[in-house]
Amino acid sequence: MKKYFVLLVTITLFSCNENDEISNQQQDKQSGVVISFDDDYVNEWHEVNTVLQPYDWKATFFVTRFNQLSSDKIQKLKALKSEGHEIGGHGLNHLNAVNYISSNSTTAYLNHEITPMITQMSSFDLVPTSFAYPYGSRNTTTDNLLLNEFQIIRGTTYGNAAPISQNCYYNSNSKLVFGLGIDKNYSHFNIPYFLSLLEHAKKNNKIVIFYAHKPVLSFQNNYETEYQTLIEICNYVKNNNMKFYRMSELSNLEDAN
Repeated sequence: MKKYFVLLVTITLFSCNENDEISNQQQDKQSGVVISFDDDYVNEWHEVNTVLQPYDWKATFFVTRFNQLSSDKIQKLKALKSEGHEIGGHGLNHLNAVNYISSNSTTAYLNHEITPMITQMSSFDLVPTSFAYPYGSRNTTTDNLLLNEFQIIRGTTYGNAAPISQNCYYNSNSKLVFGLGIDKNYSHFNIPYFLSLLEHAKKNNKIVIFYAHKPVLSFQNNYETEYQTLIEICNYVKNNNMKFYRMSELSNLEDAN
């Protein structure tokens, strides 16, 4: 009986330790980042992908004006998808959703901005399952409308609030997320601050959501993100064993908070 008791305790302790280790591993895997890009800078996205490949990065590219893209750019989007990136929707005409619906209707918005975008992208095997609001313009009406069309939708947030107070983290209780802009023209632009958000995410099993527009080697105009900013972010994620998430992956995650 004594031997049996010792054996039982040993097995129990081993089992607990093993479960704790698995639990910790799962938590470590859950902390990470979503890097997203908006608009139609397909050539620049394709180029920066080559620069960031050593980090095994993944991104979500939210495309607008798909009907105006050349066949070459569409092929580049398909190449990005084949490498594991996500191609999301950013509206066919880059409309301000709130203003357009206020002046027209939800039906007109869907017919003019959303349905044809989905149809055209789908015809090239680029079915969008996530959506980013142009101008970050949204409200409850637009959210409810678009969550019938997409798995997850992204708004925007701004400022350099303390990491614990920032709104750019994934919340499993909502299919609406908010991204923080990392273009160099934003008043809150600060690479150490972006890294502090990642550090907070790592320590608290969270997922940071960033968004950019046009990746460039050297900043010259608004809505440009320098390669160095992206390199710093990707380097931190890789060195700290965090994960690069695509936007639609978030819709299937359990609580990351």
